[in-house]
Amino acid sequence: MPATTLPHGPVTRELSLRAVITGTLLGILLTPSNVYAGLKIGWSFNMSIIALLVGYAIWQGLAKRSTEQLPWTLHESNINQTVASAAASIISGGLVAPIPAYTLLTGNQLDAIPMIAWVFSVSFLGIWIAWYLRPSLLNDQALKFPEGMATLETLVHIYNHGREAATRLKVLLSAALLSGLVKWVDTFLWAFPRWSPSAQLERLTFTADPSLLLVGFGGIIGIRVGLTLLLGALLAWGGLGPWLLAQNLVTLPAAAKARNLPRWWSGCSGRA
Repeated sequence: MPATTLPHGPVTRELSLRAVITGTLLGILLTPSNVYAGLKIGWSFNMSIIALLVGYAIWQGLAKRSTEQLPWTLHESNINQTVASAAASIISGGLVAPIPAYTLLTGNQLDAIPMIAWVFSVSFLGIWIAWYLRPSLLNDQALKFPEGMATLETLVHIYNHGREAATRLKVLLSAALLSGLVKWVDTFLWAFPRWSPSAQLERLTFTADPSLLLVGFGGIIGIRVGLTLLLGALLAWGGLGPWLLAQNLVTLPAAAKARNLPRWWSGCSGRA
């Protein structure tokens, strides 16, 4: 990868109040989206690039319309995406993995206060551990973090080529509007057909879901990882699941879908 070149000119502001507030507000808006994606496809995103583009568009747009508005600096953009990403990553405290699994397996739901206490405790523990891991991980320039490198490249690129940043933002907003429209139609007007090879596999939630979220996720992870996930779904829900039922090792009520199969394995996607 070629060396990244930062834009010319001095950077006068970094940890500003508006950068922190912008990151906080974007994090509040993006966290539910991250929870939905995690529950839908079992995968979450750090939302850095989205927060970066949206924050840049808002503040650079205001700066162009007002001579009194200070320009939105590169380092302020970095603070903004860091705060928003930290907020969106709160789901790693169990909001899309053990807590939903506990509800599916037992039928019980955690009350708001215990859940808030749990998420706060996990977050505080993560910050405490990260403080001691920083010298060995973050300060080592030889270590490359894929999401961080992608965010850095995007950050530098939009400040070197502002017009292209506007184009990317338009694409992002267009994709969001299209996805929202498709979901609205599927939910309120006409439910898109979900195809399954057989009634038994449909009970095991092994269906083809016409979701643009899955299409976008496939575009991000690439063909090799996508085929690997497909193979895992075929083996787990297309092979092992029906075998467990055929051997009477797992029984399902007549009107129920697969809810106790996760006792046998974890981490497998329920959709092909």
